[in-house]
Amino acid sequence: MSSTCKKRRFVSHGGDIWGFSRKYNIPLEDVLEFSGPINYLGPSQKAVEAVKQSAKLIRYYPDPNPVEFKKQIAQYVGQGVEPENLLLGNGSIELIYMITEILPRGFKALIPVPSFSEYEKAALRVGGEPVFLQLPENFALETDKIKKAVTDDTKIICICNPHSPSGTLYSKEALLDLVKFCNKKEIIFSVDENYIEFDDKSLDNTLAGMVKDYENLFVIRSVTKFYGMAGIRFGYAVAAGTLIDKLQTTRLPWSINALAGPVTLAAFNDKEFIENTQQTIAKNREALAKALGEIEGLHVYPSVTNFLLVKIVSGKFTSTMLKELLSQERILIRDCCTFMGLDDHYFRVTVRSAKDNQTLTETIKRVMSKN
Repeated sequence: MSSTCKKRRFVSHGGDIWGFSRKYNIPLEDVLEFSGPINYLGPSQKAVEAVKQSAKLIRYYPDPNPVEFKKQIAQYVGQGVEPENLLLGNGSIELIYMITEILPRGFKALIPVPSFSEYEKAALRVGGEPVFLQLPENFALETDKIKKAVTDDTKIICICNPHSPSGTLYSKEALLDLVKFCNKKEIIFSVDENYIEFDDKSLDNTLAGMVKDYENLFVIRSVTKFYGMAGIRFGYAVAAGTLIDKLQTTRLPWSINALAGPVTLAAFNDKEFIENTQQTIAKNREALAKALGEIEGLHVYPSVTNFLLVKIVSGKFTSTMLKELLSQERILIRDCCTFMGLDDHYFRVTVRSAKDNQTLTETIKRVMSKN
């Protein structure tokens, strides 16, 4: 068993259940998946039904200008957002890459870490230079330190709220302070809100409604995490019309598949699914955090999302060791040693059902006490 973190410059994201299944020769349905932070409840049944009902659309090219779709997304987001404030993408990934394409070559991207690895990759892809700023132990947003790290070459700041991988929620006031600072310096402020729908209080801190006041603000969301539809590949950005117009010139044709529209709208309109997800995740998250926190040698960070970041405070045990031991039990967790800004004392787990969470905590307790 390897106990060493395989630190690579670029690593796969959590949720590589296919690779895990191949490596350990375990059928997909037998893997207990805690590594990918996707809603364990799966997609809305109304969304699944929409796939069936819309299957005939695959014979056509997707609508290059889905005005009705944008109008309904704007209504869903609220906050005074209009259809012209929306940019559609093939998941949030396309949008993360798209925003860097309008920046001057040689730009610097300021990225508080740990964070999502794609921000770095997107900058490098177009000749930019990622600049990393270490977040404090509690992952708080230190706005003064961020401002001091800005140089004349800084052209974009990339932040996720709620933060990944910690699950920390940043206040609207703190983020707006940075938006205003960046606006004066003509710096794009990109905020990734992929996890913001997991909690009603989190939605109070969205910046989506501020895009008309700040042309440098770029807010990213998708249907991957909360709506459990990673395979549909749909995301959208909210920004000022002038910024949207600039970005439209860089987009690839037909990057949004024909099923994305009807399926997304079916999910957005499923109020029962939305309320059940928020209530179930909150209840199970609280119970899982408590159970993990009672295991000797573990510290659990507070979260408003569907995942928990855990630190192993015992020096003898590493996250890589734990991942390998759990893999033998057909359990997949995210070893966070590969995150820039974290080491091999951190791992992340997705909140699942009460039964699955109990299996996880009991297994962790057993393998840690043995080893």
